[in-house]
Amino acid sequence: MGLFDTVELYDDVHLPEYPDGLAPAEDVDWQTKGIDRPTMTTFRITADGRLLEEEWHTEAVPPEDRPYASRDDVGEEDLLYMAGCRNRVHDGWIERDDYHGRFKLKHSFEDLDTLVTYQVTFTHGQLE
Repeated sequence: MGLFDTVELYDDVHLPEYPDGLAPAEDVDWQTKGIDRPTMTTFRITADGRLLEEEWHTEAVPPEDRPYASRDDVGEEDLLYMAGCRNRVHDGWIERDDYHGRFKLKHSFEDLDTLVTYQVTFTHGQLE
């Protein structure tokens, strides 16, 4: 396990030989480690084949809203106290028209007991 990015597909993005009986490809959170260095961000492939990258920032979460900070057995020096201390806030999408290369999309489907992988190619931000 390690860092990865999520790739969302718009409704009209066609994946060849997509297995029957599974959730539609656009309803699946695909993973990749092949776009730049993974940072747990989200990318989108639009219906017209453009690559978008999510812009976001983080904000502090007060201790009373964190999952463990208010527990009696967790002190401020405990690592669990810090769990959930930052919240990610969506700022918008930027077009990655500079992206030129290939990366793999992957998702593990329990119904198939297998990992489904696609390789996609972009030329100057446009899906081939």
